[in-house]
Amino acid sequence: MNFLDFEKILEDAVERMNKSAKAGGAGFDSANSFERTVAAELRVACNEARLGTVENTFHPSAFPDILVNGFGVEVKYTQRKTWHGTGNSIFEGMRDEKTKHIYIVFCRADLPEIRWRKYEECIKGVRISHSPRYMIDLDIDESFFDELQIPYSEFIEYSIRQKMMYVREHVKARISEHERLWWIDEENSHTLPMQVRIYRLLPADVKRTLRAEAALMCPQIFKGSRAKGKYDQVAIYLLTQHGVYAPQLRDLFSAGSVAGPERGGNYLLRSLKRIENDIMAASKRLDDALFVEYWGSPCSVEQRIPRWLELADHHAVDFRPSLEFFGGKYSKTLL
Repeated sequence: MNFLDFEKILEDAVERMNKSAKAGGAGFDSANSFERTVAAELRVACNEARLGTVENTFHPSAFPDILVNGFGVEVKYTQRKTWHGTGNSIFEGMRDEKTKHIYIVFCRADLPEIRWRKYEECIKGVRISHSPRYMIDLDIDESFFDELQIPYSEFIEYSIRQKMMYVREHVKARISEHERLWWIDEENSHTLPMQVRIYRLLPADVKRTLRAEAALMCPQIFKGSRAKGKYDQVAIYLLTQHGVYAPQLRDLFSAGSVAGPERGGNYLLRSLKRIENDIMAASKRLDDALFVEYWGSPCSVEQRIPRWLELADHHAVDFRPSLEFFGGKYSKTLL
């Protein structure tokens, strides 16, 4: 069976399904029933053409769903008003080895309408959740692989590391300046706990270290009290770098528990002056890739504190951090 033979069988099967679906026929009310309908119609088309046999793949969760003489058919079904959907994992660990060429048969139950297309032609990108998965869109003109200028048949042979290299570049090109990559960012690799931890429940010494790192990496915290989003980057940093969720971000820097017993005045300033040594230690310890990501450019170890104070001065409204921290010894270089 060649491509023309298979596509003729697929076209005939889809044409019959469309007639049946529009006439209110059975087999289009759920994903499971639709998959059985596709298999049945493919068998009919194969018998009429006297070509090929239809079989299931080796496992219920295998990719694709149906095999036809070396060709694979992935079945998708939706009740939403869209031709978008989520495909399989880019790693294709459950790919059936019997198939090399895969097509998709997609049912939009709201119309109802069934379409088919080559699988790689309707992959528009990659979605990152617990595992990178392809995003499908039957209406696109240029696929993810067209953009990469790499054939799908070549991409599937790459190692996980090679695939992720391309995925990282694809995702990085699409995130905004306020977003950060998570575990897929190998350039800033680190060990991230599998479980999300609540900041409030952490030991005091760990809290102190995290506050120091967050203050260093996110000088936006020096913005005025009414500035919107001044703690957004802190939230991203704690979650993506340490797996820590902090519901009350303001309290990390302005609560009495961190600023000391004195009332009134600049709580933020007092809380950070109490962890000056921790901020200095963080500046010497953290990877340079983090400074590129959060500050926008690399920074040598000896210049990190002066640069941090320069950024803090830029954001601060009613005081100059460079005069307040480390005895003001860096202020002259920033004038």
